[in-house]
Amino acid sequence: MSVEITKHIIFDCDGTLIDTSQFNYRLYPGIKELLLSLRLESKLYVWTARDRISTIKILQSQGVYQLFENLCTLDDALPKPHMSGLVELVGNSDKSHICIIGDTIHDILGAKNFGIKSIGAIWNKNANASVMKESGATFIATSPEQCLSWIRENIISPC
Repeated sequence: MSVEITKHIIFDCDGTLIDTSQFNYRLYPGIKELLLSLRLESKLYVWTARDRISTIKILQSQGVYQLFENLCTLDDALPKPHMSGLVELVGNSDKSHICIIGDTIHDILGAKNFGIKSIGAIWNKNANASVMKESGATFIATSPEQCLSWIRENIISPC
């Protein structure tokens, strides 16, 4: 009898899920599909430096709030890159099955501090791939589709 190991995928909000560079916030292209695909195989979370009330409001307005298991905001834990928010979200889960997706050095360093894999999301035009690589990003994704492929190979069903 095999035991199913829960996979945990943690997203940053601003600049990763949501394009906040314009007045009308919106999901980046391909994000909703990424979330819907990953939700079938893992638990999804948001770890953000934004406050709880505005995070919930934005995710609800985009129709994705219900896809997340839990959120950790600036109101809930010490700010990134401190790992207290990650402890809040996934506790002592198997770290080989946890991944963070983010667009800033703080996301990447938070993952490194917690000892988990990270994906630098450079579909945000302001994200800097070189800085994320230097900070220790495990993988750099130029699109949500590329992100999904890497997560399936390395987190959900690694060899």
